[in-house]
Amino acid sequence: MANDGKKAATVPVWLVLAVALGGACLFLVPTSAPGPAQAVTVYEKPPVTMESPKALEKLRAKLDAEKAAEKDAAALPKPVVSDRKRKILDQEKAQQAKMAKALEKSAPREDKPKPQTKLPPVKVKKLKPSDDPWASALKPMWGLEHDPTADVVMALGFGYSQKEFARFVSTLRATDYAGDIVLAAGPPEKFQRGVEDYLRGEGVLAYQFTYECVKKKRRRLLMTPAGCTLTNWYAKGDQRGPRPLAVSRYEMYRTWLSFYEDTSWGIIFDFRDTFFQRDPFTIVDKSPSAPNLHLFAENRQVKTVGNCIFNSGWLRCWGKETPKKYSNNSVVCSGSTMGSAPALRQYTERMVAEMDKMKCHATPARTESDQGYHNYLYDSGELARLPGVKVTHHEQGHGIVNTIGAMNGFRVPAHMKGPLDTHWKIKDKDGYILDYDGQKSAVVHQWDRFHKECVNHIDRLANAYMRDKKAKLASA
Repeated sequence: MANDGKKAATVPVWLVLAVALGGACLFLVPTSAPGPAQAVTVYEKPPVTMESPKALEKLRAKLDAEKAAEKDAAALPKPVVSDRKRKILDQEKAQQAKMAKALEKSAPREDKPKPQTKLPPVKVKKLKPSDDPWASALKPMWGLEHDPTADVVMALGFGYSQKEFARFVSTLRATDYAGDIVLAAGPPEKFQRGVEDYLRGEGVLAYQFTYECVKKKRRRLLMTPAGCTLTNWYAKGDQRGPRPLAVSRYEMYRTWLSFYEDTSWGIIFDFRDTFFQRDPFTIVDKSPSAPNLHLFAENRQVKTVGNCIFNSGWLRCWGKETPKKYSNNSVVCSGSTMGSAPALRQYTERMVAEMDKMKCHATPARTESDQGYHNYLYDSGELARLPGVKVTHHEQGHGIVNTIGAMNGFRVPAHMKGPLDTHWKIKDKDGYILDYDGQKSAVVHQWDRFHKECVNHIDRLANAYMRDKKAKLASA
């Protein structure tokens, strides 16, 4: 059939589609029934041009150029590295390898966990029912605990500077004493500068007790006749009423003694005027047949109960005739008492019972001192009657504690006074205070009555201890 004078040819449909799709090989399966190929009219057109072949040629040329550039670069000579620089590079590589190896060794392995260090359990003494009335709501500061098998030194010491604490604590530690030191030190917010770090560093079992006093102006806290109450010591409050702290400290001593085994020994001290030259616990006879409660007297050459207006006055709480009865007795000082833990428990309980009974601080005489009770119970034989207690006293300069204050008392006649070295002959050239047998006194009490003669020696002992301790820590 003619079409505008142009030739027509019959070709398969699949061929037409293949040409139209840029030469892709497509095989179309006819969906109709087989039969003769259908005729289509194909017009003569210019050949179809495509961009893909040209793009491929450009890509191929780019790759060839990159390969040629790499080949040319490889053919260039390598930079020359000097021997010195090469050595430095090798050292750096070796150091890096060493560090990597060390890190690998130090890294914990998941399959083998590092064993945990187990701390020894804290020893705690099981309290007895007899300890219940003395239980305190307070515990030592900084998480420290009493060692029930240790010996113990106890005192009421608060409001002092670090230097004053060191005169007691550091001189004690300087004797190689490793037992417990327990102080009623007051709340930390009232500590002077450096005191908290110092006490904690020395392992002092510090109790942050608080109190309120009836008379707040011009009071002497240890001997305030109107009295003070302990505001946080007991869980149920202070039931004893206002009393001098010199009296209530015996309740603290009894509380602390609850934490120690019967094999332990202890000493209770005045704090401010006591220092140490030897460990007192290495000197005392702890055998079963020996005394287990030791009292220490003041110098009887210059002071007895009868010629001391203070001590005789305190004994009047038990009647006007009492001072006369014991007038020739030595004055035993309540600022230092040593004994086994059972004997000290008996002693402190008896002291508190007598204080509760007599309340001498509340009488018209206002006997505020604890020393009246101390002397009365000893002189009257009450302490000797306590179950299991064997009590004795030591004259000044002949016992573990050397109480020297009376030797410079304001009522001592002038001809009986004099320096510790030239007059009393109890101070050596190095400053140590001596017993009358020439041995260094283990403990010196009431040293402040000879302040100028003693203070430099005490500070030397305390400072030497701190220097040695720092040196040991630095070398550890």
